[in-house]
Order: sequence, then C-alpha cells, then structure tokens
Amino acid sequence: MEDGAPQPGTPAVEILRPGLPTGDNQEHHVFNTNPVLSLADIFRYIAAKAAGIDINHSDPDALPDGWLHAPSTNFKVSVENNYLEPFEYSGHRVSVLHLVYALLTYGLQPNILALELLKKMLKSRKVGELMRAYFRMKGKPVNGQDLRLQLKINRTWEEVVDGLFGVVAFGHEMRRWAMRYFAGLLVPMVAAKGTPSSSGTAAGNKTQAALRELCLKRDGHMTVIGRVWNRSWPKDVVPPPRTELWDYGALKACHIIPHGSPDSPNLRELLINFSGDSFVVDMIDHTSNALMLTTQFHSSFRRFEWSIEAKLPDETKNDNDNWIYVFRKFNPCLPKALDRHADGEEVFFGGKDGNIPSPNPELLNVYTALAKVANASGAAEAIDLILRDEEEMGGRGLTGRKVGRNYIVRQPERPSTE
Repeated sequence: MEDGAPQPGTPAVEILRPGLPTGDNQEHHVFNTNPVLSLADIFRYIAAKAAGIDINHSDPDALPDGWLHAPSTNFKVSVENNYLEPFEYSGHRVSVLHLVYALLTYGLQPNILALELLKKMLKSRKVGELMRAYFRMKGKPVNGQDLRLQLKINRTWEEVVDGLFGVVAFGHEMRRWAMRYFAGLLVPMVAAKGTPSSSGTAAGNKTQAALRELCLKRDGHMTVIGRVWNRSWPKDVVPPPRTELWDYGALKACHIIPHGSPDSPNLRELLINFSGDSFVVDMIDHTSNALMLTTQFHSSFRRFEWSIEAKLPDETKNDNDNWIYVFRKFNPCLPKALDRHADGEEVFFGGKDGNIPSPNPELLNVYTALAKVANASGAAEAIDLILRDEEEMGGRGLTGRKVGRNYIVRQPERPSTE
C-alpha cells in the first residue's frame, strides 16, 4: 500500500470530502455548467472516453446501435486500447473498458458497483489526489451510494482520463475489478449446470420433480417461449389445436438464477452487488425462479442469447400485479422456434393456473441485465469461445464443463473477493 493511502474499511466519501469543497477560488465568479453526476456516471464517462464508446445513445436501457448483433470482428478490433489492455481468461481476451462500462450501464444498482470500484482505486494516494483535483463533491451524501460529483470548470474529461490512467494503480484495480465480475459472475452464470434431474439425493430429486410438475401445470404443459408442447402430457390434459403449437418435445423446469448459486459465497456476493438485493439468491427452487424450456432452449438462454424482461405499463406505479413480460433477443441465430419471436414481443405466463406464481419479474430483470452486460461488452462471445475450447477434452474445469487445451494456461484459483 502506498504511503498515505487510506486504510482498509475507510469510507470513500470521507476520503473525498476534505478535498472536494463546494466552491473553488478559481471558479468563484464563474458558473460551473458541467453536469452533476453520480459516482457510477463518473466511471462510465471515464471508461467511455478511454474506449471511444458513444455514451449518447438515446435509450440507456437498450443496447447501443451496433452492439446487439455486432459481428465478432467488430469486437476483436475494439478490444485493443491505448489506455488499458484487455485481460486474458483461458486464452481469450476481454476488453476491460467495455466490461466496466457495461456493468455500470446495465447493472441494477450501478452506484453500489461504482462505490466498490472507487474504494479499490483509493488504495492509491495518488488516485485520491487526482480525484480531488478533478472533481467537486455536491451536497452532503448520507452514504457512498448518494455521492455526486461535478467536473471542475478548468478540467476536461480528456485530462481526467490521461491523468488517472497515468497512475498504474488505477488501471490495475480497474482490470482486477472487471476480471472479478467476468470470472466470478458472468462465467458461472453461463457455465452453470442445468436444473438437476438428479442431485444425488432422494430429497433433491423429489424437489426438482415437484418443481417441474408445478411449472407444467402453471403454463399448461407447454413452453411460453417457443410454444413447444409437452410430449409426455397426462391423459386428462387436452392439448391446444396444432395451429397454436410450434413443436413437440421433452420439457423441464429450468432455473433463472442458477441452481446452487446460494452455495457459492463469491457468486452470491457478486449477484447481490449487481442487483442490490439478496432476494435474488434466496428462493432458488421455486416456481418464481423457473421457466419451462426444452434442453436446447435452456442452453441458449444460459448463454445469454435471449431473455425475458419484465416491465410495468405505467412506470410511475409499482403495481406487482400488472407486470408485462417481453421477449429480448440478443443473438440473431436462435433455435427455430425461438426465432419466431420478435424482440420486444409480449409473452404470457400463468394462463392455466393463476395460483402458481409466475416467474418473478425482479429475477428475470436481473438475468436480462446480465445478458445486456455480457452482450454489450463482448463477454458473451468470449465465454462461448472458452466453453467451446473446454468441450474438446475430457475432465472438468473451473466452469464446470469439460476442460479444453486453454485450461492448462489458466491459473486454477477462485477470483479474488478482496
């Protein structure tokens, strides 16, 4: 730790407050027209300026033009950067700046993430000095999540980027932080085993069988997405007309938040940081965390190729009974039945038995936000390549899949939780 660096556990707000007065002598007679920004927006601006990302796309909840279905060659070009080199994971490169920008843009609690990143940055005394030189603190925040800063009128974002990335510790901590969320959150979410058909215990098998039966009853023995009819439907169930079905197949109840997530302290922590709520890992084996899917659909879902997003018709009213569900498409090449859905198309749950809870909108939105991060940053493509490599050889790797040739060069240790 550098001389004069803050001690672990020191609140970031206290570190910044002494050097961020409400006014500066140089600015006393000049009105500062720079916007007052949240801490998450500060880091978004820094990452965007360094990476050349256009942050002025119209809808902050949608992926910027050209990112949603960008060909792999576009991503590979954008990985190279003069400010911060990408990190490598299992032989594949991931853009630090794009991942940081995506996490702070689509994370459900971006200021929690930004505060975590700031605390790591402020291990360096030099970074703290530069932050105080570049920004003014506005107001008196109650906690770090409320921290709001304003760029001083005699400073530019180009100067901020050049100065901060000129400190080795700044780029080092940003890389470590991005890699932590890539290896500890995105990779496990993609590589998680499917909903277990056998968990090794009789109680576990019974739980999964009961979950499947409840979801089948809720959704009328078919998948809401892709309209695939349950091939082994019971005799007392009357199937809908063939004109309403797109296929027949074997169905299973698949978890939205992967089964086993609460058992991994690191994954649990990162999910809570990302979503801002421990609820996301507290109700795993429940119909509110399950979708009826085919094996192929589930594999595509787990790879962040599509998702379901929950929205309120009237955003001003938090009415939990009136959520609508829409299909979100993140890959132009989906399985045939899925591809018949348009991006943004409304889908319906619980049509057959309203007493069985539909998928929880908060859980769906956590997964959709993760899908946006993975696709906007290029991480989804990198993970897919990693898993393809791991399928080439036998055994099991960190991701829980088969070990590929690149596993040999990967350090077999858990991501740091510091």
